[in-house]
Amino acid sequence: MLEQYTKYDYLFSNLRPNAIGGIKIFSRDDDFIIQQKYDAITDEEHGIWSRLFTKLINPLDRYACAEYINGLAALGLRQDKMPNFAELNPIIKEASGWELVPVAGFLDEYVFFELNANRKFPVTDIVRQSDRMDEKYSDGAIQNEDDYTPEPDVFHDVRGHVPMLMNKEYGDFLADVGILGHRILTDDEGLGPNLVAHNLKRLQNFAWWTYEFGIMEKQEGTDTLRKETNDMNHEIYGAGIMSSYAETLHIAACSKGENSYSEFFPYNIEEAVMTRFDYSEIQDRYFVIDSMDSLYKSFYDNQDLFWYKG
Repeated sequence: MLEQYTKYDYLFSNLRPNAIGGIKIFSRDDDFIIQQKYDAITDEEHGIWSRLFTKLINPLDRYACAEYINGLAALGLRQDKMPNFAELNPIIKEASGWELVPVAGFLDEYVFFELNANRKFPVTDIVRQSDRMDEKYSDGAIQNEDDYTPEPDVFHDVRGHVPMLMNKEYGDFLADVGILGHRILTDDEGLGPNLVAHNLKRLQNFAWWTYEFGIMEKQEGTDTLRKETNDMNHEIYGAGIMSSYAETLHIAACSKGENSYSEFFPYNIEEAVMTRFDYSEIQDRYFVIDSMDSLYKSFYDNQDLFWYKG
């Protein structure tokens, strides 16, 4: 993991300790690709999925961006059953060229970005609050709550990320983020491990503040897709928010001035790539983009930010 290389961390703001201690992390040396045994999913697991899914139906219909709402409708996810990856893959492949790859758990950055560079999105087959999650971490405690677990589970992966992958432009962008991450890690320019780690942390910051925890200005026309009008001035596109009932409502409360815990900053890619983050808490800040197109443009126009040479 890159956390051992800290020579250039002083350049970052909002430095935080590593909050994923105790999580089982899979590398290229591990057998991380698995087969989803859909028939073995228990009623308990289907029930957890259904509970989590149902709580978010109305908030996401009201506050998610158009790309997410359209993608969710096209996927046809079931409310009462966990997703069958084999059934979803042809739908996603046709829409954006991506496919889901079932994996054993949290992947290190080498595996994650290599998969993304090849339009393969890793998804776990385990759901939070389940007996299987308890058994996996029986030798140590991790947060394992309805609204958060530090190990991405099937609900975060599929309910949070996958609807956005039904949008071709978004899929192209995410693949290019993966290609950039893979290029940084292969270190063709011979920068050495400290600079590789630093530049990848910059990319991880960008990913965190955008496609994981990003919000945007309210877009004209999106309300025509909703059952209920969006009553805040923002829309959500980050998967980490959209897979958390608590954080979704938190965004709405902050946007409407009912909660002052988190600050909303105008998106600036230089600031985003130099700001670290905390895995384990509701975010204390969010960067607000103007639109998805403006996000894409900022990424492609500022590639030099990810090639710091010391």
